[in-house]
Amino acid sequence: VGAFCMLLLQGTMYMYISTYGVYANGSPPASSDAAPKKKQAAGVLEGLSLFWKYDYVKGIFAISCLFMVEVTIVDYTMKMLAKEYFTGLHPCTEEMTCWNHEDTSNHGMSLNATAGFTTFMGLFGQATNTLSFLLSLLGTSAVIRYLGLRLTLLLFPTLCLAVIIFVRVHPTLYVVFGAMMLLKANSYALNNPTKEMLYQPTSSAVKYKAKSWIDIFGARGSKALGSVVTNAFSDSASNLVANGSLVGMAVASFLIWNARFMGNKFDEYVSTGHIVGGDDDEELKESDGVQMAMVQNDNVDTSCAIDNDDDDDEEEEESDSEEAKETTGDGTARITQV
Repeated sequence: VGAFCMLLLQGTMYMYISTYGVYANGSPPASSDAAPKKKQAAGVLEGLSLFWKYDYVKGIFAISCLFMVEVTIVDYTMKMLAKEYFTGLHPCTEEMTCWNHEDTSNHGMSLNATAGFTTFMGLFGQATNTLSFLLSLLGTSAVIRYLGLRLTLLLFPTLCLAVIIFVRVHPTLYVVFGAMMLLKANSYALNNPTKEMLYQPTSSAVKYKAKSWIDIFGARGSKALGSVVTNAFSDSASNLVANGSLVGMAVASFLIWNARFMGNKFDEYVSTGHIVGGDDDEELKESDGVQMAMVQNDNVDTSCAIDNDDDDDEEEEESDSEEAKETTGDGTARITQV
């Protein structure tokens, strides 16, 4: 099934590129104009410089990525609890290949335990994706319309804090199972749409440079930070719950404060028309004509600052054609004075 899905994906990409992605003859049309100026290659650290320059971009980074620290900790906790549960349910005996004759206190998982763990993780994936689909289909737009962006931003980190506190108080396998379902499903249904909306009062430079850096390096860095925490307390599930939950609670508390800050800033920038990173737009326009065209298309007026210039041209052409049709009986054109 997986191989068939990959082949289907490649076939779909091939059809899309064949239809929309290339020119009819395989090469762009020849232009009589002078060769365009060579575009300067974008620096690798340009997104990082924009991140460092604007506090609003730092806030978007925190909303986009830092929750992954909590998710990584809770996810590893669930897997450790699942391993302990199924190992105890189907223990490894001496006649099995999982038995460690050198260290009798550290055996592997029996075949039945491995099968139970695999089934458990498959059930987790199905339940999480189903809940994510239902929340995205029925809940996301309704919540944002009812609460508004500012309160919706506060909803997800508050949920994270409540879930981690509950896991700390009741660290059982199926409690952590439900916690992970809620965290992952709401990260897709609530956190992702709201953090995309935060890019509205930002410039093209922030949207195309800083966002790429946040989505690639920021997300991976946050997962790596969560892995550092889990590795430090991975000697037992109880130790991981006791200490990892403290880290998760600290991160969630910071995200609540950051969500409040970002909600207020978003309302302020939208009401005043302020654009974060507007000073960096000229550099982006010079380096990429596509972004410049996108900015021009968003403008209501024309480049000559004449309203409805196209309509005036059409009216003038229609007037000329009517004058040409109005002729006298002897075939001479009659000039209408306006």
